[in-house]
Amino acid sequence: PFPFRTAFAAFISLPDLLLPGNNMASSSSEVVSLSSLVPHALTALDDSDSSADSPLSQVRRAMSSMSLKSPSAYDAVHKTECALSHDTPFCPSGLAINLKTFTATGDLFVDADHERTNCDLYLRTRSFYVPKKKSDENKDKGEQQQPKKVAIGTPDGFDAGDDAANVVDVNTLLVYPSKVEILLPNANLPELVLNVVDAVLKHDGVAKREDLAAWAEENEVKESRYAANLPQEDPNGRLISPDPKKWKCMESGTTENLWLNLSDGFIGSGRRNWDGSGGNGAALRHYEEMKAQGKDYPLAVKLGTITPNGADVFSYAPDENDLVTDANLKDHLSHWGIDIMKQTKTDKTMAELTLDLNQSFEFDKVTEAGKDLQAVSGAGRIGLSNLGNSCYIASILQLLASIDDVAAPNMAMAASLRASVPASSEATADELVQFAKAMEALRGNRYAGVNANAAPPEDGATPTPTPLRIAPRLFRTLLGQGHSEFSSARQQDALEYLGHLIDRMESAERSGASRIEASGASGLGWRPLKQLFEFEVEERLFDPESQTVRYTRRPELYLGVNVPLDRAVNSSEVAASDSEAAKRRKLQEAGACTYVSSDGTATDNAAAAAPPAPDAAMDTEMVPAKVVPRVPLLSCIDSFAATEVVEFNSPAMDGKQVNAQKSTRFATFPPYMLVAIHRYYFDKNWRPAKLDVEVEAPAELNLESLRAHGIRDGEVPMPDAPEGSGAAPASTRFSPDADI
Repeated sequence: PFPFRTAFAAFISLPDLLLPGNNMASSSSEVVSLSSLVPHALTALDDSDSSADSPLSQVRRAMSSMSLKSPSAYDAVHKTECALSHDTPFCPSGLAINLKTFTATGDLFVDADHERTNCDLYLRTRSFYVPKKKSDENKDKGEQQQPKKVAIGTPDGFDAGDDAANVVDVNTLLVYPSKVEILLPNANLPELVLNVVDAVLKHDGVAKREDLAAWAEENEVKESRYAANLPQEDPNGRLISPDPKKWKCMESGTTENLWLNLSDGFIGSGRRNWDGSGGNGAALRHYEEMKAQGKDYPLAVKLGTITPNGADVFSYAPDENDLVTDANLKDHLSHWGIDIMKQTKTDKTMAELTLDLNQSFEFDKVTEAGKDLQAVSGAGRIGLSNLGNSCYIASILQLLASIDDVAAPNMAMAASLRASVPASSEATADELVQFAKAMEALRGNRYAGVNANAAPPEDGATPTPTPLRIAPRLFRTLLGQGHSEFSSARQQDALEYLGHLIDRMESAERSGASRIEASGASGLGWRPLKQLFEFEVEERLFDPESQTVRYTRRPELYLGVNVPLDRAVNSSEVAASDSEAAKRRKLQEAGACTYVSSDGTATDNAAAAAPPAPDAAMDTEMVPAKVVPRVPLLSCIDSFAATEVVEFNSPAMDGKQVNAQKSTRFATFPPYMLVAIHRYYFDKNWRPAKLDVEVEAPAELNLESLRAHGIRDGEVPMPDAPEGSGAAPASTRFSPDADI
């Protein structure tokens, strides 16, 4: 391995040199000499030298032997990540892009790629950090805008992190067999070579085409089916005031989060948000009351969001129940005396509220905002870049890399697996290579250095180094192929992805069994990935009426457990915290500036003669942190193993329905048991919700008491159900409800 620590910590600072203006290098506020960055590259070619060994002669021979041609828009061009490692253009030797296959390899693998593909021409790309001038940094900060949608790294989304340096790209033509490098562009090179190089550089590439680094929550807002023929009652002279100060909920009198029903002019407060903010639901209740009277008035517009460009419109109709568009909004508002062309925005849209909640809560939780954290680096401490909603991939790869029985054998086999890629295939499409490559990157020393990606301050102080990160784009693309969800930009469940990854690896291990064996797997302690986690559970079903029992087994990849909140070790503290929070919400809804202390004493703010300003907030230091339940992991597992009563059509009783007792135990234990804690559930309105709970895991967990024993002496086996009898747990059989 080459010295990444030294190479990545070095910054280019050559303010007096010239940066040629061409499309081979990115723009920068600094003036840098390309030749000084790659001093060994040739900057001039002698076109009068016709000797066989001259660089130009070698280029011409390579052109004829390779049938050189430019990549089309349909060709896959891999130019941001090495196919065999996680090298990038920022590595000291950059990447070498094969001008025959358009696949990039790092410095360690170019010779092997040359031998394998008989390619003699490579486009070598290197990227260098150049410190920004102080004026550039200030300008960037001044132009920074607030995000307009839930996204990271997009023009309208959250900032993915402001780099304190510009990037300069330096490109050379690498020629085999002499390995001479020619600085690009070079007018003496054949026009075809320059055209191919230019086409590769301008090509979007696989990474850009499929790049999810800018992740976004894109919800298509559709036209409401009720907008075209929306009923509107006669205003009878009751028009909506254009003065926002006169708007208030007609049920509670609150003045925030107000929605105007477009059919009858009722102004009501919106629903409460998941974090306790928002309204009291008066607008929804009004819709339901009108619906009960036979009046279908589903559309409401959020007051304060109306502008000549539109507004937030919500449909309460059960078949829509979402934000919608109203093509006739101008006319519907005019009916109530509102001229859409004269309206200005005075309240936040639903998208902005979502952004606020994400900015203040979810992203802070992820990034531990406000904490003084120490950056760490080294083998086993390699980070993964966010490729756009790719947290589920990162968490699973880090989990697997932390297990020695997964990482160590794959690291040892990596070189052999690379060398044995079938000639008819590519390493970018080989699961065995890409998985071993990921384990090697996360647990090895090659990327264990630090990246001083903050430009040296003007005062000469040493910048704070940050750990290197890898970006597993090829792995993500390969594992996502053929899967409707994992090939998309949407957020996914990590547990589902683990199952998908294991299935894909099982198939790859089966088809590549000879390659795995040839790599010395048997002597390295390698096991199929699935075998490390799979175990069997035994289910016991006891019929108390016939005194018969049935045992069945099934394989599992993980132990899924629910969280029994009634087993929380701090139930009294949770109850007291929830009670105080409820009192605070009630007082805030009433518009009072009041704080409820932990002893139950309510203290009025004497200065609160009038309702608080919309942006006013209670002093967060006065409000105690919410107390969440703490449930021991063993209690969750006990809940999984507890006996439950199920309705069952017993074959021992001729199909009679009985209340059978069902219990589950471990028939086998895996080398590594994955425990999935089910935090998500459906609330009373059948909306997905997440338990806010802490599950305490002990350092050691003994599950021997839950080992299965099979049928015991004296137990009577339950007879098999006659074919076609339908004997089965009654709870699994469908019975239509006659009242629906």
